[in-house]
Amino acid sequence: MIIALTGFMASGKTTFGRAVAAQLGWDFADLDEVIAGRYGTPAEIFAARGEAYFRELETSLLQEALQSGRDTILALGGGTLLREENLRLVKARATIIWLDTDFDIILSEIGNAERPLVRGKSVADIRALYETRRPFYETAADIAFPVVSRDYLQVIADLVLCIRSIQTFPKTAENNE
Repeated sequence: MIIALTGFMASGKTTFGRAVAAQLGWDFADLDEVIAGRYGTPAEIFAARGEAYFRELETSLLQEALQSGRDTILALGGGTLLREENLRLVKARATIIWLDTDFDIILSEIGNAERPLVRGKSVADIRALYETRRPFYETAADIAFPVVSRDYLQVIADLVLCIRSIQTFPKTAENNE
């Protein structure tokens, strides 16, 4: 089973995904980390080759990640599922959980991180991007998982329970329509 975590940047996909995978004894992969390991950080790629090139790499490596055949938590980039091809790939091979993280938590986590889409942007600009993407995440997700608490351990415990319930009641063609 593959669980793909989606959500806005700094929503906790990597942090929670890595911890949950460890608790479940599953593999963990972060799509941005895979890209960085082979081609450079997303920020470097955006600066040198642009977003379109980055999105092509992302699609290619997403296809690889979805072929693992092992129980895996896959942290997607915040914009991965905005590309229709990527959404189709993930929907066909994984259960998508949207980390619906409160904007104030996201804002505190973004900090000084090297995130190309928010570099030099105001809080209002970041909020506008967040609000633009929210409906898309909601539509793409199989499960919306609200993250409204800063209690890291509780969020992890709740996410583990959520994934265990998916194992009990897996997504099928009949209930995925």
